[in-house]
Amino acid sequence: MASDILHIKDAYYFDVPKTFWKSDRSSADKFPDWFVRLDDNYQSWEADRAIDGLSKIGVSPEHLKELKHDWEHWLHAKESNHAWPLHAYLDLKLSEITARATKWATKISPPPRDPVVAYLSSNSDEPYAWVHSMVSNPAQAKAWTEWKQKNSNNDVLQEYLKTDGAKWDSAKLKSYNQALDGKVLIPQYFGTPKNLYEPGSGFCLSKYMIIEVLVAILCLLIFRWLAKKTVTGEAPKGKAWNFLEGLLQFVRNQVVVPAMGEEEADSFLPFFWTVFVFIFGCNLMGMLPWVGSPTAAMGMASVMALIIFVIGVTLGIKEFGVLGYLKNICPSLGLPAFMAILIVPMLWLIEFASLLIKHIILAMRLVANMVAGHLVLLGIMGLAISTQAFAMGSFQWGSMAVVSILITTALSFLELFVAFLQAAIFTFLSALFIHSAKHHH
Repeated sequence: MASDILHIKDAYYFDVPKTFWKSDRSSADKFPDWFVRLDDNYQSWEADRAIDGLSKIGVSPEHLKELKHDWEHWLHAKESNHAWPLHAYLDLKLSEITARATKWATKISPPPRDPVVAYLSSNSDEPYAWVHSMVSNPAQAKAWTEWKQKNSNNDVLQEYLKTDGAKWDSAKLKSYNQALDGKVLIPQYFGTPKNLYEPGSGFCLSKYMIIEVLVAILCLLIFRWLAKKTVTGEAPKGKAWNFLEGLLQFVRNQVVVPAMGEEEADSFLPFFWTVFVFIFGCNLMGMLPWVGSPTAAMGMASVMALIIFVIGVTLGIKEFGVLGYLKNICPSLGLPAFMAILIVPMLWLIEFASLLIKHIILAMRLVANMVAGHLVLLGIMGLAISTQAFAMGSFQWGSMAVVSILITTALSFLELFVAFLQAAIFTFLSALFIHSAKHHH
Protein backbone atom coordinates (compact mmCIF):
# COMPACT_ATOMS: atom_id res chain seq x y z
CA MET A 1 0.00 0.00 0.00
CA ALA A 2 1.18 3.54 -0.69
CA SER A 3 2.14 5.79 2.16
CA ASP A 4 -0.41 8.35 3.38
CA ILE A 5 2.10 11.10 2.68
CA LEU A 6 1.58 10.49 -1.05
CA HIS A 7 -1.86 12.05 -0.77
CA ILE A 8 -0.26 15.52 -0.63
CA LYS A 9 2.01 14.75 -3.56
CA ASP A 10 1.44 14.49 -7.27
CA ALA A 11 -0.67 11.62 -8.54
CA TYR A 12 -2.43 10.31 -11.63
CA TYR A 13 -5.88 10.82 -10.16
CA PHE A 14 -8.02 13.39 -8.38
CA ASP A 15 -9.08 12.38 -4.88
CA VAL A 16 -12.75 12.97 -4.01
CA PRO A 17 -15.01 11.53 -1.28
CA LYS A 18 -15.68 7.86 -1.96
CA THR A 19 -19.44 8.45 -1.86
CA PHE A 20 -19.19 10.70 -4.91
CA TRP A 21 -17.10 8.35 -7.06
CA LYS A 22 -17.62 4.62 -6.72
CA SER A 23 -15.65 2.11 -8.74
CA ASP A 24 -17.95 -0.64 -10.06
CA ARG A 25 -15.71 -2.49 -12.51
CA SER A 26 -17.10 -5.97 -13.10
CA SER A 27 -14.08 -7.76 -14.61
CA ALA A 28 -10.30 -7.51 -14.96
CA ASP A 29 -10.46 -5.99 -18.44
CA LYS A 30 -12.42 -3.02 -17.05
CA PHE A 31 -9.47 -1.92 -14.92
CA PRO A 32 -6.61 0.18 -16.33
CA ASP A 33 -3.83 -1.89 -17.92
CA TRP A 34 -1.23 -0.70 -15.39
CA PHE A 35 -3.55 -1.70 -12.54
CA VAL A 36 -3.84 -5.23 -13.88
CA ARG A 37 -0.04 -5.45 -14.16
CA LEU A 38 0.19 -4.76 -10.41
CA ASP A 39 -1.96 -7.80 -9.60
CA ASP A 40 -0.07 -10.62 -7.87
CA ASN A 41 -1.70 -13.22 -10.09
CA TYR A 42 -0.65 -11.37 -13.25
CA GLN A 43 2.90 -10.97 -12.00
CA SER A 44 3.09 -14.68 -11.16
CA TRP A 45 1.66 -15.56 -14.60
CA GLU A 46 4.17 -13.24 -16.27
CA ALA A 47 7.03 -14.74 -14.21
CA ASP A 48 6.10 -18.24 -15.38
CA ARG A 49 6.26 -17.02 -18.97
CA ALA A 50 9.68 -15.46 -18.33
CA ILE A 51 11.03 -18.67 -16.79
CA ASP A 52 9.66 -20.65 -19.74
CA GLY A 53 11.35 -18.18 -22.10
CA LEU A 54 14.67 -18.54 -20.25
CA SER A 55 14.38 -22.30 -20.46
CA LYS A 56 13.80 -22.17 -24.23
CA ILE A 57 16.92 -20.10 -24.85
CA GLY A 58 19.09 -22.62 -23.04
CA VAL A 59 19.35 -21.50 -19.40
CA SER A 60 20.02 -24.47 -17.12
CA PRO A 61 17.01 -25.78 -15.12
CA GLU A 62 19.24 -25.68 -12.04
CA HIS A 63 19.33 -21.87 -12.23
CA LEU A 64 15.60 -21.61 -12.80
CA LYS A 65 14.45 -23.98 -10.08
CA GLU A 66 14.43 -21.42 -7.23
CA LEU A 67 14.27 -18.27 -9.38
CA LYS A 68 10.57 -17.56 -8.92
CA HIS A 69 10.75 -18.20 -5.17
CA ASP A 70 13.72 -15.82 -4.79
CA TRP A 71 11.98 -13.17 -6.89
CA GLU A 72 8.76 -13.39 -4.84
CA HIS A 73 10.72 -13.14 -1.59
CA TRP A 74 12.52 -10.06 -2.92
CA LEU A 75 9.22 -8.46 -3.99
CA HIS A 76 7.88 -8.54 -0.44
CA ALA A 77 11.15 -7.61 1.26
CA LYS A 78 10.69 -3.86 0.67
CA GLU A 79 7.76 -1.71 -0.42
CA SER A 80 9.85 -0.15 -3.21
CA ASN A 81 10.37 -3.63 -4.74
CA HIS A 82 6.66 -4.16 -5.29
CA ALA A 83 5.49 -4.73 -8.87
CA TRP A 84 8.92 -5.37 -10.40
CA PRO A 85 8.48 -8.05 -13.11
CA LEU A 86 10.90 -10.97 -13.07
CA HIS A 87 12.83 -9.84 -16.16
CA ALA A 88 13.41 -6.42 -14.55
CA TYR A 89 14.53 -8.22 -11.39
CA LEU A 90 17.15 -10.08 -13.42
CA ASP A 91 18.33 -6.83 -15.02
CA LEU A 92 18.71 -5.39 -11.54
CA LYS A 93 20.73 -8.39 -10.36
CA LEU A 94 23.03 -7.99 -13.34
CA SER A 95 23.52 -4.31 -12.48
CA GLU A 96 24.32 -5.25 -8.88
CA ILE A 97 26.94 -7.77 -10.04
CA THR A 98 28.53 -5.12 -12.26
CA ALA A 99 28.59 -2.63 -9.38
CA ARG A 100 30.16 -5.16 -7.00
CA ALA A 101 32.71 -6.16 -9.64
CA THR A 102 33.68 -2.54 -10.28
CA LYS A 103 34.16 -1.91 -6.57
CA TRP A 104 36.12 -5.15 -6.19
CA ALA A 105 38.38 -4.29 -9.15
CA THR A 106 39.49 -1.02 -7.52
CA LYS A 107 41.28 -3.10 -4.87
CA ILE A 108 43.18 -5.18 -7.43
CA SER A 109 46.53 -4.13 -8.83
CA PRO A 110 46.88 -4.09 -11.74
CA PRO A 111 43.11 -3.71 -12.41
CA PRO A 112 41.63 -6.59 -14.48
CA ARG A 113 40.78 -5.99 -18.12
CA ASP A 114 37.21 -7.23 -17.62
CA PRO A 115 36.25 -6.58 -13.95
CA VAL A 116 33.02 -8.61 -14.10
CA VAL A 117 34.64 -11.74 -15.55
CA ALA A 118 37.53 -11.50 -13.09
CA TYR A 119 35.14 -10.93 -10.19
CA LEU A 120 32.93 -13.90 -11.07
CA SER A 121 36.00 -16.12 -11.49
CA SER A 122 37.08 -15.23 -7.96
CA ASN A 123 33.58 -15.47 -6.46
CA SER A 124 32.12 -18.79 -7.48
CA ASP A 125 29.27 -18.45 -4.96
CA GLU A 126 27.66 -15.51 -6.83
CA PRO A 127 24.08 -16.83 -7.30
CA TYR A 128 23.25 -14.82 -10.42
CA ALA A 129 26.50 -15.30 -12.31
CA TRP A 130 24.47 -17.22 -14.90
CA VAL A 131 22.67 -13.98 -15.87
CA HIS A 132 26.01 -12.47 -16.90
CA SER A 133 26.88 -15.64 -18.78
CA MET A 134 23.55 -15.45 -20.61
CA VAL A 135 23.93 -11.82 -21.72
CA SER A 136 27.57 -12.49 -22.68
CA ASN A 137 26.44 -15.21 -25.09
CA PRO A 138 25.43 -13.38 -28.31
CA ALA A 139 22.78 -15.92 -29.30
CA GLN A 140 21.18 -16.08 -25.83
CA ALA A 141 21.42 -12.31 -25.34
CA LYS A 142 19.67 -11.68 -28.65
CA ALA A 143 16.96 -14.24 -27.91
CA TRP A 144 16.36 -12.84 -24.41
CA THR A 145 16.17 -9.25 -25.71
CA GLU A 146 13.66 -10.29 -28.35
CA TRP A 147 11.61 -12.12 -25.71
CA LYS A 148 11.48 -9.04 -23.46
CA GLN A 149 10.44 -6.81 -26.35
CA LYS A 150 7.75 -9.23 -27.43
CA ASN A 151 6.36 -9.66 -23.93
CA SER A 152 6.29 -5.96 -23.08
CA ASN A 153 3.57 -5.15 -25.61
CA ASN A 154 -0.15 -5.05 -24.95
CA ASP A 155 -0.85 -8.36 -26.69
CA VAL A 156 0.54 -10.27 -23.71
CA LEU A 157 -1.77 -8.42 -21.34
CA GLN A 158 -4.74 -9.19 -23.56
CA GLU A 159 -3.76 -12.86 -23.53
CA TYR A 160 -3.78 -12.80 -19.73
CA LEU A 161 -7.18 -11.06 -19.61
CA LYS A 162 -8.65 -13.83 -21.79
CA THR A 163 -7.20 -16.62 -19.65
CA ASP A 164 -6.26 -16.13 -16.00
CA GLY A 165 -7.63 -12.59 -15.88
CA ALA A 166 -11.09 -13.84 -16.76
CA LYS A 167 -11.03 -15.88 -13.52
CA TRP A 168 -10.84 -12.96 -11.09
CA ASP A 169 -13.33 -13.78 -8.36
CA SER A 170 -15.86 -11.44 -6.77
CA ALA A 171 -13.75 -10.98 -3.62
CA LYS A 172 -10.76 -9.69 -5.62
CA LEU A 173 -12.95 -7.43 -7.75
CA LYS A 174 -14.60 -6.00 -4.65
CA SER A 175 -11.23 -5.35 -3.00
CA TYR A 176 -9.81 -3.62 -6.07
CA ASN A 177 -12.95 -1.54 -6.55
CA GLN A 178 -12.72 -0.38 -2.94
CA ALA A 179 -9.08 0.61 -3.54
CA LEU A 180 -10.19 2.83 -6.46
CA ASP A 181 -13.25 4.32 -4.75
CA GLY A 182 -12.92 8.11 -4.62
CA LYS A 183 -10.11 8.16 -7.20
CA VAL A 184 -10.97 9.90 -10.48
CA LEU A 185 -8.28 8.45 -12.73
CA ILE A 186 -6.76 10.79 -15.30
CA PRO A 187 -6.93 9.32 -18.84
CA GLN A 188 -3.43 8.56 -20.11
CA TYR A 189 -3.14 8.86 -23.89
CA PHE A 190 0.62 9.34 -24.19
CA GLY A 191 2.08 7.03 -21.54
CA THR A 192 1.50 4.29 -18.99
CA PRO A 193 1.86 4.85 -15.24
CA LYS A 194 3.67 2.34 -13.09
CA ASN A 195 1.12 2.91 -10.34
CA LEU A 196 -1.00 5.76 -9.02
CA TYR A 197 2.04 7.90 -8.25
CA GLU A 198 4.98 6.87 -10.46
CA PRO A 199 5.43 7.06 -14.25
CA GLY A 200 6.07 3.87 -16.15
CA SER A 201 6.66 4.67 -19.80
CA GLY A 202 5.91 7.55 -22.16
CA PHE A 203 4.48 10.90 -21.05
CA CYS A 204 2.04 10.52 -18.16
CA LEU A 205 -0.36 13.35 -17.38
CA SER A 206 -0.57 14.04 -13.64
CA LYS A 207 -2.95 15.97 -11.41
CA TYR A 208 -0.52 18.82 -10.84
CA MET A 209 0.08 19.22 -14.58
CA ILE A 210 -3.64 19.74 -15.13
CA ILE A 211 -3.87 22.19 -12.23
CA GLU A 212 -0.89 24.18 -13.54
CA VAL A 213 -2.52 24.47 -16.97
CA LEU A 214 -5.81 25.57 -15.39
CA VAL A 215 -4.01 28.19 -13.28
CA ALA A 216 -2.16 29.44 -16.38
CA ILE A 217 -5.45 29.73 -18.30
CA LEU A 218 -7.03 31.53 -15.35
CA CYS A 219 -4.09 33.97 -15.26
CA LEU A 220 -4.49 34.62 -18.98
CA LEU A 221 -8.22 35.33 -18.58
CA ILE A 222 -7.59 37.65 -15.64
CA PHE A 223 -4.85 39.57 -17.45
CA ARG A 224 -6.95 39.93 -20.60
CA TRP A 225 -9.91 41.19 -18.59
CA LEU A 226 -7.74 43.69 -16.71
CA ALA A 227 -6.03 44.84 -19.92
CA LYS A 228 -9.39 45.63 -21.52
CA LYS A 229 -10.34 47.62 -18.42
CA THR A 230 -7.14 49.64 -18.19
CA VAL A 231 -6.83 50.41 -21.91
CA THR A 232 -9.75 52.83 -21.61
CA GLY A 233 -7.81 55.01 -19.15
CA GLU A 234 -10.73 55.14 -16.71
CA ALA A 235 -10.28 55.14 -12.97
CA PRO A 236 -10.46 51.64 -11.42
CA LYS A 237 -14.01 50.67 -10.46
CA GLY A 238 -15.28 47.60 -8.65
CA LYS A 239 -13.68 45.29 -6.12
CA ALA A 240 -11.99 42.97 -8.66
CA TRP A 241 -10.39 45.82 -10.64
CA ASN A 242 -9.18 47.59 -7.50
CA PHE A 243 -7.90 44.37 -5.99
CA LEU A 244 -5.86 43.45 -9.07
CA GLU A 245 -4.38 46.92 -9.43
CA GLY A 246 -3.61 46.99 -5.71
CA LEU A 247 -1.92 43.61 -6.09
CA LEU A 248 0.09 44.95 -9.02
CA GLN A 249 1.17 47.98 -6.99
CA PHE A 250 2.24 45.69 -4.15
CA VAL A 251 4.35 43.51 -6.46
CA ARG A 252 5.96 46.57 -8.02
CA ASN A 253 6.60 48.70 -4.93
CA GLN A 254 7.20 46.03 -2.30
CA VAL A 255 8.79 43.21 -4.31
CA VAL A 256 10.39 44.24 -7.61
CA VAL A 257 11.55 47.79 -6.82
CA PRO A 258 13.41 46.82 -3.60
CA ALA A 259 15.18 44.04 -5.53
CA MET A 260 15.96 45.84 -8.81
CA GLY A 261 15.51 49.57 -8.26
CA GLU A 262 13.12 52.05 -9.84
CA GLU A 263 14.93 52.22 -13.19
CA GLU A 264 14.59 48.53 -14.10
CA ALA A 265 11.47 47.61 -12.16
CA ASP A 266 8.90 48.65 -14.75
CA SER A 267 10.58 46.84 -17.66
CA PHE A 268 10.62 43.56 -15.72
CA LEU A 269 7.30 44.06 -13.93
CA PRO A 270 5.11 42.14 -16.45
CA PHE A 271 7.29 39.05 -16.07
CA PHE A 272 7.52 39.17 -12.28
CA TRP A 273 3.82 39.91 -11.86
CA THR A 274 3.09 36.86 -13.99
CA VAL A 275 5.45 34.77 -11.84
CA PHE A 276 3.81 36.06 -8.66
CA VAL A 277 0.22 35.51 -9.79
CA PHE A 278 0.98 32.04 -11.20
CA ILE A 279 2.73 30.82 -8.03
CA PHE A 280 0.10 32.43 -5.81
CA GLY A 281 -2.63 30.71 -7.84
CA CYS A 282 -0.88 27.33 -7.59
CA ASN A 283 -0.43 27.84 -3.83
CA LEU A 284 -4.12 28.64 -3.40
CA MET A 285 -5.12 25.45 -5.21
CA GLY A 286 -3.85 23.57 -2.17
CA MET A 287 -6.58 25.23 -0.11
CA LEU A 288 -9.36 23.78 -2.26
CA PRO A 289 -10.81 20.42 -1.16
CA TRP A 290 -9.58 17.41 -3.15
CA VAL A 291 -7.29 19.47 -5.41
CA GLY A 292 -3.72 20.08 -4.24
CA SER A 293 -0.91 22.59 -4.62
CA PRO A 294 1.49 22.00 -7.54
CA THR A 295 4.12 24.06 -5.73
CA ALA A 296 4.38 21.21 -3.22
CA ALA A 297 6.05 19.17 -5.98
CA MET A 298 9.80 19.57 -6.43
CA GLY A 299 9.48 19.18 -10.19
CA MET A 300 7.29 22.26 -10.64
CA ALA A 301 9.35 24.43 -8.27
CA SER A 302 12.58 23.27 -9.91
CA VAL A 303 11.35 24.28 -13.37
CA MET A 304 10.41 27.74 -12.07
CA ALA A 305 13.86 28.13 -10.48
CA LEU A 306 15.50 26.89 -13.69
CA ILE A 307 13.62 29.54 -15.69
CA ILE A 308 14.95 32.23 -13.36
CA PHE A 309 18.47 30.81 -13.66
CA VAL A 310 18.35 30.71 -17.48
CA ILE A 311 16.98 34.25 -17.69
CA GLY A 312 19.69 35.51 -15.34
CA VAL A 313 22.47 33.82 -17.30
CA THR A 314 21.05 34.98 -20.64
CA LEU A 315 20.75 38.62 -19.53
CA GLY A 316 24.17 38.49 -17.90
CA ILE A 317 25.78 37.22 -21.12
CA LYS A 318 23.86 39.82 -23.12
CA GLU A 319 25.18 42.54 -20.81
CA PHE A 320 28.83 41.46 -20.46
CA GLY A 321 29.43 38.74 -23.06
CA VAL A 322 30.25 35.15 -22.20
CA LEU A 323 33.72 35.78 -20.77
CA GLY A 324 32.59 38.97 -19.08
CA TYR A 325 29.69 37.21 -17.40
CA LEU A 326 31.89 34.36 -16.19
CA LYS A 327 34.37 36.91 -14.89
CA ASN A 328 31.58 38.87 -13.18
CA ILE A 329 30.60 35.81 -11.12
CA CYS A 330 33.71 36.38 -9.01
CA PRO A 331 33.85 39.80 -7.29
CA SER A 332 36.82 42.04 -7.99
CA LEU A 333 39.19 41.93 -5.03
CA GLY A 334 42.03 44.11 -6.30
CA LEU A 335 44.63 41.51 -5.32
CA PRO A 336 48.25 41.51 -6.51
CA ALA A 337 48.84 39.22 -9.50
CA PHE A 338 50.76 36.57 -7.55
CA MET A 339 47.90 36.26 -5.04
CA ALA A 340 45.11 36.49 -7.63
CA ILE A 341 46.49 33.48 -9.54
CA LEU A 342 45.90 31.30 -6.48
CA ILE A 343 42.86 32.87 -4.85
CA VAL A 344 40.64 33.99 -7.77
CA PRO A 345 40.13 30.49 -9.35
CA MET A 346 39.16 29.01 -5.99
CA LEU A 347 36.88 31.94 -5.25
CA TRP A 348 35.29 31.66 -8.72
CA LEU A 349 34.45 28.00 -8.09
CA ILE A 350 32.92 28.89 -4.74
CA GLU A 351 30.86 31.73 -6.26
CA PHE A 352 29.70 29.57 -9.17
CA ALA A 353 28.66 26.79 -6.78
CA SER A 354 26.90 29.43 -4.68
CA LEU A 355 25.02 30.62 -7.77
CA LEU A 356 23.71 27.12 -8.44
CA ILE A 357 22.92 26.46 -4.78
CA LYS A 358 20.94 29.71 -4.50
CA HIS A 359 18.62 28.64 -7.31
CA ILE A 360 18.27 25.12 -5.91
CA ILE A 361 17.34 26.56 -2.53
CA LEU A 362 14.90 28.91 -4.26
CA ALA A 363 12.95 25.82 -5.35
CA MET A 364 13.41 23.88 -2.12
CA ARG A 365 12.21 26.80 0.03
CA LEU A 366 8.95 27.02 -1.86
CA VAL A 367 8.35 23.26 -1.71
CA ALA A 368 9.25 22.98 1.98
CA ASN A 369 6.92 25.77 3.04
CA MET A 370 3.97 24.47 1.04
CA VAL A 371 4.42 20.86 2.15
CA ALA A 372 4.93 21.84 5.81
CA GLY A 373 1.53 23.50 6.02
CA HIS A 374 -0.24 20.43 4.65
CA LEU A 375 1.66 18.15 7.03
CA VAL A 376 0.64 20.22 10.05
CA LEU A 377 -3.01 20.19 9.00
CA LEU A 378 -2.82 16.44 8.36
CA GLY A 379 -1.30 15.86 11.79
CA ILE A 380 -3.92 17.91 13.63
CA MET A 381 -6.80 16.26 11.80
CA GLY A 382 -5.23 12.93 12.71
CA LEU A 383 -5.59 13.79 16.42
CA ALA A 384 -9.35 13.30 16.23
CA ILE A 385 -8.95 9.90 14.58
CA SER A 386 -6.29 8.82 17.09
CA THR A 387 -8.45 9.91 20.00
CA GLN A 388 -11.39 7.95 18.64
CA ALA A 389 -9.20 4.87 18.47
CA PHE A 390 -7.89 5.13 22.04
CA ALA A 391 -10.56 7.04 23.99
CA MET A 392 -12.79 5.10 26.34
CA GLY A 393 -15.88 7.15 25.59
CA SER A 394 -17.39 9.42 22.97
CA PHE A 395 -16.91 12.59 25.05
CA GLN A 396 -13.12 12.57 24.69
CA TRP A 397 -13.35 11.94 20.97
CA GLY A 398 -15.99 14.63 20.45
CA SER A 399 -13.97 17.19 22.38
CA MET A 400 -10.82 16.44 20.45
CA ALA A 401 -12.72 16.50 17.15
CA VAL A 402 -14.04 20.00 17.91
CA VAL A 403 -10.58 21.21 18.97
CA SER A 404 -8.99 19.72 15.84
CA ILE A 405 -11.54 21.41 13.57
CA LEU A 406 -11.06 24.79 15.25
CA ILE A 407 -7.25 24.57 15.08
CA THR A 408 -7.36 23.37 11.48
CA THR A 409 -9.64 26.26 10.52
CA ALA A 410 -7.30 28.76 12.17
CA LEU A 411 -4.27 27.23 10.46
CA SER A 412 -6.10 27.30 7.13
CA PHE A 413 -6.30 31.09 7.40
CA LEU A 414 -2.60 31.10 8.23
CA GLU A 415 -1.95 28.99 5.13
CA LEU A 416 -3.70 31.62 3.02
CA PHE A 417 -1.15 34.13 4.29
CA VAL A 418 1.69 31.66 3.70
CA ALA A 419 0.49 31.09 0.12
CA PHE A 420 0.68 34.84 -0.50
CA LEU A 421 3.97 35.28 1.37
CA GLN A 422 5.79 32.45 -0.41
CA ALA A 423 4.74 33.78 -3.82
CA ALA A 424 6.10 37.20 -2.81
CA ILE A 425 9.37 35.76 -1.48
CA PHE A 426 9.93 33.63 -4.59
CA THR A 427 9.30 36.65 -6.82
CA PHE A 428 11.54 38.92 -4.73
CA LEU A 429 14.46 36.48 -4.77
CA SER A 430 13.98 35.88 -8.49
CA ALA A 431 14.19 39.61 -9.15
CA LEU A 432 17.25 39.85 -6.91
CA PHE A 433 19.05 37.02 -8.74
CA ILE A 434 18.30 38.43 -12.19
CA HIS A 435 19.35 41.93 -11.13
CA SER A 436 22.59 40.53 -9.71
CA ALA A 437 23.37 38.74 -12.99
CA LYS A 438 23.06 42.02 -14.94
CA HIS A 439 25.32 44.12 -12.75
CA HIS A 440 28.88 44.10 -11.53
CA HIS A 441 29.42 42.78 -8.05
